[in-house]
Amino acid sequence: MTGFLYQIFAAGVKTLLKSGDLPACRLDRIRAQWYMKTMILVTGEILFDLFENRRQLGGAPFNFAFHLKKLGCDVRFVSRVGSDDLGKEILTFLTDHRFDVTDIQVDADLPTGTVQVDLTEDGHDFTITQNTAWDRIGFDHHVRSLLARAPELVYFGSLVQRTKPGQALIQRILERKPPETRVFCDINLRPASINAAVIRTCLSGADILKLNQEELWEAAGNTGISRGAGEETAARRLMTEHGIRRIILTRGRGGSTWITGDTALHCPAVPVKPIIDTVGAGDAYAAMSAAGILKHLPPEACMNLASEFAAHICTLEGALPKDDHIYREFKQRMDPHGF
Repeated sequence: MTGFLYQIFAAGVKTLLKSGDLPACRLDRIRAQWYMKTMILVTGEILFDLFENRRQLGGAPFNFAFHLKKLGCDVRFVSRVGSDDLGKEILTFLTDHRFDVTDIQVDADLPTGTVQVDLTEDGHDFTITQNTAWDRIGFDHHVRSLLARAPELVYFGSLVQRTKPGQALIQRILERKPPETRVFCDINLRPASINAAVIRTCLSGADILKLNQEELWEAAGNTGISRGAGEETAARRLMTEHGIRRIILTRGRGGSTWITGDTALHCPAVPVKPIIDTVGAGDAYAAMSAAGILKHLPPEACMNLASEFAAHICTLEGALPKDDHIYREFKQRMDPHGF
C-alpha cells in the first residue's frame, strides 16, 4: 500500500472512530487486514548466543523478525535448525510467540547454530560455529509461495551468505521477488565472513542499507572509494553506483545518520545508564526503522523511535525484551492516526 493510499485509509478509519460507528471488533479486523497487506519476509540465521553463564536466542535476522512481530506486523521468518534439542527448543519458542513454524526448515544432519560470545573492553567478540543448520537454508517451494504473496519488505543480512548455499538463497530471493517489494539489507560483517562477492550482493540488492561506520568503509573499499572521501560522500557514491534508495548509518554513541536523495539527517544517541548489554541493539534499531518506514512516518520520527528502542535494549540482559509492554508503548507512539 503506497503512502498516499495509506493516508486515505487511515483518515477514513479515524473519521469512523470519531463518529462511534466502528465497533471494536471491526477495528481489530481492519488492523489485521492492514498488517496482512504489509507482510515482511525475513530470512537468515536463528541460533543460540552462548555467554559465560547463560545462553540467549539470537541471530540478527531473528532479532529483527521478533521485534517486528511484537510490533504487530505480519512477519514470516525463514530459517533452518537441527533436529537436536536446541532445534526443538527454538521451535517451541517460536510457537509460543506465534511465529509460523512451517517457515522453519529442519536439518537431519547439521546441528542448530551457536555463537560463543566473550565480553571484551571494546564490547564483544563472537566466535560463530561453522557448518550448522542455518548455513543450509534452502530456496524451496515454500519460500517461493511466500514471495508469491508479494511481501512489502524482504530482509536479509550478510552473515547468511557466508556459504555457497546461503549466497544462492539470497540470489534467488532477489531474482524472484516482485518488483514492488522493497529490500532491507543489514550488513553485519564478521572477520571470517567478509567477502567481496557478498558485499556486492548486499549493495546491489538493497533498497535500504543499514551498516555501521566500519562496515561503510569495508563496503566503500570494495568499490574503490577511499576513506578520504568522507562518510556522507562515500555513502552517496554507494547509493548512486548501486541504486540504493536510503542508507542508515549507525555510529554507536555517536548517534545515526539517514541519507536519502540529497538529504542527510542526523540523530544523536539516547544516553543510557547503566548499559547492561549492547548485543542486539543494532537489530533493534533496524527493526524500529523498518516499522517506521512501513508506517510512512517522517524520517526524523523513525530515527528518534529507533534510537530510543535501541537504547532500551541496551538496558536489558539479552537482545529480546521479556515483557511486551515496551512494544505496546512504541506501537502507540508509532500510530499517528490514532487507530
